Amino acid sequence: MSLQLNLDIQSFLSEAWQRQPRLIRGAFTHFNDLVEPEILAGLALEEGVDSRVIQNDNGTWQVSHGPFESYDEFGEDGWTLLVQSVNEWIPEVQQLIAPFRFLPDWRIDDVMISFATENGGVGPHLDQYDVFIIQGGGTRHWQVGERVNNATEFCPHPDLKQLKDSFEPIIDAVLEPGDMLYIPAGCPHNGVALEPSLNYSVGFRAPNTAELAAAVADSLSQLEVPLPRYRDAEAKSYGQPFAVSTAQLNHVREFLLSSLAQTDLSHAMLLVMSQSKRPLPQVEGLLQAEELAQMLEETAMLIVRTPGARILIGPNNMLYANGEAWPLTDNTQAFAEAIAELWDDQPLATLAPLLQHQESMVLCCDLVNASVLDIVVQQD
Repeated sequence: MSLQLNLDIQSFLSEAWQRQPRLIRGAFTHFNDLVEPEILAGLALEEGVDSRVIQNDNGTWQVSHGPFESYDEFGEDGWTLLVQSVNEWIPEVQQLIAPFRFLPDWRIDDVMISFATENGGVGPHLDQYDVFIIQGGGTRHWQVGERVNNATEFCPHPDLKQLKDSFEPIIDAVLEPGDMLYIPAGCPHNGVALEPSLNYSVGFRAPNTAELAAAVADSLSQLEVPLPRYRDAEAKSYGQPFAVSTAQLNHVREFLLSSLAQTDLSHAMLLVMSQSKRPLPQVEGLLQAEELAQMLEETAMLIVRTPGARILIGPNNMLYANGEAWPLTDNTQAFAEAIAELWDDQPLATLAPLLQHQESMVLCCDLVNASVLDIVVQQD
């Protein structure tokens, strides 16, 4: 399945990306839903699936978290089911990410799908990430405003944050199947279903400074390399024991900055950037190069990128995936690039020319054993 995005990418990147909301009519021509509402509702019954129902009953907001047993208690209208990371559960939904790969793979968060009954919505709110919202079956009325700073938010329910004040919409439109909204981080928006409808949200993660620094620090702590330890500056007196001087603060700051300059910070960042949002499924047995060689001779075998896996190649000539790293050589470079580009399932045999060397065979096995790739039998 191939989804073609009708978008002038160069113009979008120079004029809208991270700047201005956009309404793109007919972004996907003849768009057909990638999942039925009943399948989405069934998925939210399963353990391990991140789902919630947001309900507005005459101005009173309620939030219920899955897994659900039924939806009877929510009535016929005024509620929305939201399911995160549906791309990791349903292969057809994973394909919705492919049209947006003009943006860096490491920035992709997930595909969240919402099913809303008539008058369903989550209220006016802000998101701190960039998102493309594609209208599926049904129609929804959307209002989107310019980015705001220091907006006042409140919680009508402990698990729901909304805008306290109204905003001036610069987009006020009813979306029909195949239409798409782009909403940059920090832009207020509100969507209300006019009839039972599906929305597909392709989100792009944007960690704040503290989140990114904490993740990189954790990555550094896991590396088996010695890290500098703090030592006080030489002094005849450190002053009162409870007082921290400007000189002491500057010394600690210099220690942090100089220590980071001495570490392989790029390597640690790439490990973080390649980390999957959720743990990848564990393999049952380890694939060996001899088994892979036999599979290459079978025409029914497919090589598959595990949904949710991020495969990156850094400027240091290393492949990163799921928080791990593999050095690349002349014998593995072409295979690594092919795998990083891979999105649709592909016959394993087509990669045979890139797996002629033992090193590339071992790398392929490593990625399968790390759950980044999978090799499956093609179904008739």
